[in-house]
Amino acid sequence: EVKQAVLMEELASERRKAARMFASLRQEFVNAEKVHTKELNDTQERKRDLEMELEHVNKELKETKAEVQRIVDAEEERKARGSNRMALSFRSARKKSSGSITAMTPEKAMNKAQDNKIVNDAALGARTLALEAGAQVLRSECDQLRLQSTDEINALKLQSREWANLADRAVAASRAETEHLREKLAAESAMRLKLLNELQDIRGTVRVYCRPKPGATKPILTIPTQDILIVNEDSRPVSFKFDRVFSPGTSQYELFSELEEPIVSSLDGFNVTLLAFGQHGSGKTHSILGDHNLDESGLPSLQSHGVQLQALQQLFTIAGHRKGRYKDSFSVTMVEVHNEKLFDLVSGVGAAQTDGEVVICETRRDKRKGIDESDWRRGKLEIRTNIDGNTVVQGLVSIRINSFEDVCQIWQEANANRLDRLQMQGSDLGSYERNSNVITTIHIQSTNIATGVGTEGRLQFVDMASSDIMPNPLMKSSEYRGCVDGDLA
Repeated sequence: EVKQAVLMEELASERRKAARMFASLRQEFVNAEKVHTKELNDTQERKRDLEMELEHVNKELKETKAEVQRIVDAEEERKARGSNRMALSFRSARKKSSGSITAMTPEKAMNKAQDNKIVNDAALGARTLALEAGAQVLRSECDQLRLQSTDEINALKLQSREWANLADRAVAASRAETEHLREKLAAESAMRLKLLNELQDIRGTVRVYCRPKPGATKPILTIPTQDILIVNEDSRPVSFKFDRVFSPGTSQYELFSELEEPIVSSLDGFNVTLLAFGQHGSGKTHSILGDHNLDESGLPSLQSHGVQLQALQQLFTIAGHRKGRYKDSFSVTMVEVHNEKLFDLVSGVGAAQTDGEVVICETRRDKRKGIDESDWRRGKLEIRTNIDGNTVVQGLVSIRINSFEDVCQIWQEANANRLDRLQMQGSDLGSYERNSNVITTIHIQSTNIATGVGTEGRLQFVDMASSDIMPNPLMKSSEYRGCVDGDLA
């Protein structure tokens, strides 16, 4: 058990480490992807800004070129007109002998205007050259950004592949370690089962315990050791030896703690039976089931849970803890034997109408001739031996139970139905229970999810009829015969 617990803790630790490592890798990958995405978005935004700026510069350059072309065209037209005017002025100068200085004054003004125009054209040309140089620089920067963006995108893809490969390797290593620990756990479970079998063989397959009832006014019992009981009723004390003798003040929990090991072994496929044997009023029902008193509404309620309810609660707890490794299913049947008559205690509860299944026993004869379903469909109960040699009560209703609350609900409804039946028959509850045997059977099916290996265990609790040896003077003869009936025993 310690080794199994250590292995389970190692397996859980490795799973937590792998989960943390995988989460860290995933977070780092997400962070890196966010950073690269942000850088890529910034680069694309800068690229768009540069493209817009380049488009604006190209537009200005086109406008400047158009303006320069218009100026050149105007200048050529002006030069053509100026040459014609100069020819006319020279002709008029030859004809006139005076006023030459006055005629030259407009020509100087025109030359000055032409000089200014040339200077402006030179400045415009320089500006055009500067704009072309700026546009060329912007083109080169845009090309560099385009190349840089392409490189970053390719690098991001490579890093993404590396992170993905690293995460895959981590997951593969975690799975391999988990599989190794699962195989190791399966081997340890097999070894534990083997050691448990050997321990059961050493301690004995049949064990007898004694639980004295407290509250005696004159104590006649002495318990010198845990396995010896001395009865001091007569002058000659008589000693008895048991596997374990409980003290009169033993609690229900202490009793279950002693019986927990063989009871829990039913999950591993063992068949376990617990019988409560004793005189009337010695505490058989109290030890097996607990105290079922009547509440304010007159319905029986379970209190001070006995071994049966504590065992079922423990089995459901273990099944819940190991649901990741095993698939466990439980079903219950309850049969009462009274004066050689069989009564199904769960056939009338609410769960029997929805989740109940009728138990069918297939014998060798039935296998040869076929099963006649007409009998058991009418609710007839019959004790039979199936093909595997097990004793089965055919016609019982088996109810699937999924929680401890389901068991308590079924027991309360079964006790209420039983009480109503006895009241309708006019039977005395004390006399009836003195001759009544109640057998509760828990069928357990467990399947190992990893290996697919399944087991079937059976856990039975028998609250036997009273074993009074000496007849009570007030007891009727029919009641006395029921107490010592060998068939019931």
